[in-house]
Amino acid sequence: MYRIERPVYNEALIRSQVLNRRDKSTTLRERVAHQFRCSSQRAKAAVLTFLPILTWLPSYPVKQYLFSDVVSGLSTGVVQLPQGLAYAMLAAVPPVYGLYSSFYPVLLYTFFGTSRHISVGTFAVISLMIGGVAVREAPDSMFYTLPANGSNISAVLDVEARDAKRVQVAIVLTTMVGIIQIALGLLRFGFVAIYLTEPLVRGFTTAASVHVVISQLKYLLGVKTQRFSGPLSAIYVSLAVFSDITSANITTLILGLACIVFLYGVKDINERFKKKLPVPIPGEIIVVIVSTGVSYGLSLSEGHKVDVVGKIPTGLLPPAAPEFSLLPNLVTDSFAVAIVGFSMGISLAKIFALKHGYSVDGNQELIALGLCNFVSSFFKTFAITCSMSRSLVQESTGGKTQTALAAIIMVNLLGMFKQFRDIPTLWKTSKIELAIWFVAFVASVLLGLDYGLLVAIAFAILTVIYRTQSPKSAILGHVPGTGMYCDLEEYEEAVEYEGIKIFHSNSSIYFANCDLYVNALKKKTGVNPEHLQAALKARKKQKEKVNYNHGVTSEIVSNNHLMEEQRNCQSGEVHSVSDSEQSVFLKPPGDVTSIILDWTPVNFIDTVGAKAIKQVMKEYAAVDVQVVIAGCSSKYYDDSTREVLNFFMNTDLVFPTVHDAVLHCQHSHPAAAPGIQMTREETIPSP
Repeated sequence: MYRIERPVYNEALIRSQVLNRRDKSTTLRERVAHQFRCSSQRAKAAVLTFLPILTWLPSYPVKQYLFSDVVSGLSTGVVQLPQGLAYAMLAAVPPVYGLYSSFYPVLLYTFFGTSRHISVGTFAVISLMIGGVAVREAPDSMFYTLPANGSNISAVLDVEARDAKRVQVAIVLTTMVGIIQIALGLLRFGFVAIYLTEPLVRGFTTAASVHVVISQLKYLLGVKTQRFSGPLSAIYVSLAVFSDITSANITTLILGLACIVFLYGVKDINERFKKKLPVPIPGEIIVVIVSTGVSYGLSLSEGHKVDVVGKIPTGLLPPAAPEFSLLPNLVTDSFAVAIVGFSMGISLAKIFALKHGYSVDGNQELIALGLCNFVSSFFKTFAITCSMSRSLVQESTGGKTQTALAAIIMVNLLGMFKQFRDIPTLWKTSKIELAIWFVAFVASVLLGLDYGLLVAIAFAILTVIYRTQSPKSAILGHVPGTGMYCDLEEYEEAVEYEGIKIFHSNSSIYFANCDLYVNALKKKTGVNPEHLQAALKARKKQKEKVNYNHGVTSEIVSNNHLMEEQRNCQSGEVHSVSDSEQSVFLKPPGDVTSIILDWTPVNFIDTVGAKAIKQVMKEYAAVDVQVVIAGCSSKYYDDSTREVLNFFMNTDLVFPTVHDAVLHCQHSHPAAAPGIQMTREETIPSP
């Protein structure tokens, strides 16, 4: 049983007699001194935050985890290196740079990352974005040269010079991405991930998969076309490939289709028997070995004009400074790659952390990815992030001949294309989230990944504004014996108090929706002060007319009493009309005497919203309708928001609960609730 007997509380009573605020006043000097105070505990916490490896390595359970970690590491490493070869193609750099990008970042993330399960390295989306920038800054047209002998032979593409320039662009871009991510992490900007909602990310990655597949069509078909970038590049590439499809290399197509069928079969087997297989079947490595042997044995490059990667240098390159003179043209692209890379990493990190019961730090993840990109860029790597395929240990990429690489990339993206299944699910659950998914997909396909991401984020923010401007409002009624107040339209048990309207709206009140809030209030309660004012004016005119007619009649009666009696005997029309009009005037302007605004869902109110509430309270007061507020959060009386409310509101009219406000309103109009007391006792049966 739950019983309570107490006075009806309002905020003035609570603040003066019930609660006393703690004294938290500090000077600026004290706050600065506390912020920069140094101690062994704070130093230790700072070190552990910056180097998360120190939090788990000393207590690492060797016997329990070592074997499974070794097996998992070998399985991931088997696909990490050939995957680097494939994604280097997307980044428009020679394949060996994909190998570099698969080595250095992994070592760095081990020390600075907070996730225990994600696999950092090359990733299709990031590689494609880098490739678009590299092609834009170093297009083929810049590297055509005429033969030295001055013959009439057409210009020849200097592939080596072109690739060297694109490598410089990719490295400088990676350096800038690292700097941006480190800066955002130090400034505690890890919260930006909240703007990258799951529908947005899934729509964006699905669009990226479309770009990747379209970019690989020319390798699969053996068609020679230029590489496009920027808005509508996907359409231009498709038109270029299919307009020249008659020149497709049949040998290349057969080899590519064979690789696709084999890899898909291996993936299906790994999925079906993943609980029985100690490690997944390394289909990618098999494709690398077989395709290399077939290419060499049948002389596919010389005899059948099949493109191959060629010689891959061995060893690692010494560190070197990037060409920072290229930096001014890459700032905007660097921000796009930095945000997309972080969003991919933190999304998967949170998924695994939730599944395995630990937490990840978004700010430290920014710093970790930033260090991986910044430091590794001095060793000739391009930007990296978390790989979905390797992290899930279900999908992977790799290959040596370009045809095989294209086939493997396409098979790798099958998992992303399954995200089209989100559409019917979102249609049933949330039309707004479906719109976010669809806008992210269409914008990213048509405008490119960078502009598409900006459009998707802007649209997602607009949906938040739309939701606050389209709140659900209701009139609440009391459920007898419970102390609860529920929507009258939804629940039969809810009963409305006579003369009291309880208005509930599930949104905050600020400049963008305050007018909508006031309009909904007047519509739901059925009490419009403007209409009541008009009714009062009409009744006032009726009273004046009645008084005038009554005065004229009295004058006639005083002069000729007999004639008046005869008139009364013949007809009582004058008196009956006058009494009717007088009774209309004596009726109250409305049956509602009090309106309670339930502010339990309200998170904030700005000055514009406060002024709107002030105005509506004045309008209702003019027609003798009292407006009070219930469920107002105590944070509104903090220093930051106290002035917003106090400049128009008396705390005597603010109550901690809806029930307190109801009891106050009933006491203010005892005719509606005779014998009401300012204390209450509730008895609620236990379930």
